[in-house]
Formats: sequence, C-alpha cells, structure tokens
Amino acid sequence: MVVRKSIDKLDAYYNRLNADKADKIKASHVEAVLDKLQKKLKLLKSEREEAKKDSKKKRIEGKIVVVKEQIKRGKWLLETIQ
Repeated sequence: MVVRKSIDKLDAYYNRLNADKADKIKASHVEAVLDKLQKKLKLLKSEREEAKKDSKKKRIEGKIVVVKEQIKRGKWLLETIQ
C-alpha cells in the first residue's frame, strides 16, 4: 500500500535523523515543493484543454493523476513534520 511505503520511508528518515545522518526536513522546503506542484498542475490542466488529440489528452491526464498524488503526499508529509 502506498501509505505504508510512505510511513516506512518516514520511519527510516527519523532513524537516520536520530543517528545524525540526515538533516531535518523543513516545512518551508515542503511548502516550496507543493507550490511547484500546484503550478505544474495548473499548467497541465491548461495543456489538456489545448490538446487536440485524444492520445495526448490521455497522457496529460496520467500526468495530472501523478501530480495530484504527489500533492496529497506532500500535504501528508507537511502535517507529519509540523
């Protein structure tokens, strides 16, 4: 399950953090990435509307799904580290 993988990765991060092998994730960094993802989502949506071929629209739809999932994970991470 995707959530389980994210939790495992976060646990591994905290283990590295406690061993002084990783820097602390800053909320501002996560927020910056979320901003970039929001801009990318907006761009993809406008590209989808301009696309004429169905195949291109489907490819863009796939990218939109991925970006939405990344945004969801980013928000979860932001809540977790705050």
